Amino acid sequence: MSKPRNTSKNNLKNIILQAILGIAIFTASPSVPDLFAGGIQTLDTVEVTDSAENLVGSADSSNEGTVTPRQIEERPVSRTGEILETVPGLEISQHSGEGKANQYYLRGFQLDHGTDFATSVCGEPVNLPTHAHGQGYSDLNFMIPEVIGGIQYVKGPYFAENGDFSAAGAANMPCVNTLPNKIFKLEGGTDQYRRALIAGSSHIGSGDLLYALEGFFNAGPWDHPDNYRKLNGLLRYSWGSTENQFAITLMGYHGNWDATDQIAKRAIGTVQCRIVDGCALIDRFGSLDPSDGGRSYRYSAVGEWQRTVGDSVTKATLYAIDYGLDLWSDFTYFLNDPVNGDQIQQTDRRIVTGLRTSQTWLGKLGDHEMENTIGIQVRNDNIAKVALYHTADRMILETVSQDHVAQTSEAVYFQNRFQWMEKFRTIAGIRADFYQWHVISDNPLNSGNASDSIVSPKLTMIFGPWAKTEYYINAGYGFHSNDGRGTTITVDPSTGDPAQKVNGLVRAKGAEVGARSALIPHLQTELTVWILNLDSELTFSGDRGGTEAGPPSHRRGIEFANYYTPTPWLTIDADYAYSWSYFVNDPAGHYIPESPEGIASAGIFVNNITGWMGGTRLRYFGPRALTEDNSVRSSSATTVDGRIGYEFIKQWTVLLDVFNIFNAKVSDVEYYYPSRLQGEPPGPDEGGYNDIHLHPMNPREFRLTLVGKF
Repeated sequence: MSKPRNTSKNNLKNIILQAILGIAIFTASPSVPDLFAGGIQTLDTVEVTDSAENLVGSADSSNEGTVTPRQIEERPVSRTGEILETVPGLEISQHSGEGKANQYYLRGFQLDHGTDFATSVCGEPVNLPTHAHGQGYSDLNFMIPEVIGGIQYVKGPYFAENGDFSAAGAANMPCVNTLPNKIFKLEGGTDQYRRALIAGSSHIGSGDLLYALEGFFNAGPWDHPDNYRKLNGLLRYSWGSTENQFAITLMGYHGNWDATDQIAKRAIGTVQCRIVDGCALIDRFGSLDPSDGGRSYRYSAVGEWQRTVGDSVTKATLYAIDYGLDLWSDFTYFLNDPVNGDQIQQTDRRIVTGLRTSQTWLGKLGDHEMENTIGIQVRNDNIAKVALYHTADRMILETVSQDHVAQTSEAVYFQNRFQWMEKFRTIAGIRADFYQWHVISDNPLNSGNASDSIVSPKLTMIFGPWAKTEYYINAGYGFHSNDGRGTTITVDPSTGDPAQKVNGLVRAKGAEVGARSALIPHLQTELTVWILNLDSELTFSGDRGGTEAGPPSHRRGIEFANYYTPTPWLTIDADYAYSWSYFVNDPAGHYIPESPEGIASAGIFVNNITGWMGGTRLRYFGPRALTEDNSVRSSSATTVDGRIGYEFIKQWTVLLDVFNIFNAKVSDVEYYYPSRLQGEPPGPDEGGYNDIHLHPMNPREFRLTLVGKF
């Protein structure tokens, strides 16, 4: 497959950027309503009457849920990806600059940057396979939360429409078609945090035009500032009714940042010298390589279509994504190269195209309600360059590997819903996936072709409801894909040693029992006990800067979530998740490093009492094993965030967010691996020194937001 031409790629970027900038500015101007309002249909008002949907009687599992736009709006978030923390048991953190994809933790998984948790935004997939930094890399910085129509989430491999990366769970974040008001936001805060947003919608022709434009800058608390700056834009034109509709969405994102990666604990309080900025005393917010950082872009076009004819519903989504990343990281400092240091550059350039389509038939078999769905999914990642370089101060010293990978996948699935009795229904599904990889490596020994396939049956049984309580049994097979380069590799590009090929697709097997209840008025409660096995675990490798296939694993856990709305102006929620995670037959030990154990969250929010609003949220991330034998464990992290706001003039609101109110000195992430500081002896067998490497959580931060809605 030929390499994509830069000319067409730049044209796509320019078209999307110019369209977003031009139409957003044009439609946001005061004269626009006059141009289109003369006798033409006006926007319907969107009114949220409840903070969360009661899913008793309609959900397929006890862990399935819907997060409404109101819930997203009420929660203060310090980074975009944290809106996913509205999913009970899901934790978000960061181990580098804010422009990099977040770290995700769910159901005993340290998901790295997205492996085993599938996400989609406005109809397009986010996870990227065979990625330069990690399998399933999921960067949400291109998302604008104000235009997201909520979060639809599930956990476990029980849903036929979800394929790769969904063993632990999946979250779909659709775009709204219209906004009830035009939105103007100005945000400012400590560490030079700044954000500006304009968003709105207008009825044009036979449809609605949604637009949003976001500018962002954040230096962060670091001794060497992140200086993260990004520009986001979105245009969406939709028309039709709920049953028959079509929408086209254009999105564009570009970001640049410096970064403070995780630092060795033993380095704190020492003086370290680098060419880039001389010598400095390293504290918790210091950097051992101030030239780390990155730049990324993502431009996409998505078309979504739905048609309803009688008892038949047809859906189709077509997408194209132009993506790029350059990431500079230094995890081990001077372990491998005592002279120039160990900084690496990871580069990814790709075009992603895909199609998802499904056909659903509603009907009856005798007196029993029945629904059948068949779906087809096709995706191609034309990865023109996925590369790893050894660098110093972002200058390339040598090429470790540079590959061109064409990865294609096809899937077909069938799912049947059947109402056997008034209090008993089932969902049975089966999914078949087929993958092909074509790898052209700078080392011909690592080039080649590979293919793999897998079939995944699934079954759900639902009992009730009795006394507004429903019970679920879920079981199913799923999978995640491995990096395509691993399917053809024969020589390790870093060492030159022989390397063993990996299976392209890795089996996951899961089951759970659970209950969902709305017995107590205004209270929704969910309880789930689950298990999940993987035939091969993906683990993070600090010196290589990515993930690699490991031994089989076993996980089990319990989740308990509650959402209480006793009055229209008061919301209380609390959830707790605990998991046990083990390697199977690993001689180094059976604990999975960085696998989360206890995760908890609780919050209270008061909305619109004589113009006032506010709340507070507690977040707990428990200790976890950092080594296979559990001899080294991380510390726990507990933080409290808060918000207070006031509508001081009609349609104008001011908000004050305070993050980490008590200024807890805790870590966002902690790893344990060998490294070597500048000037240190080589260490035992020249293998450096094992140490905890941490990235501190941000200290207390204040952010002030002015919101206008017209």
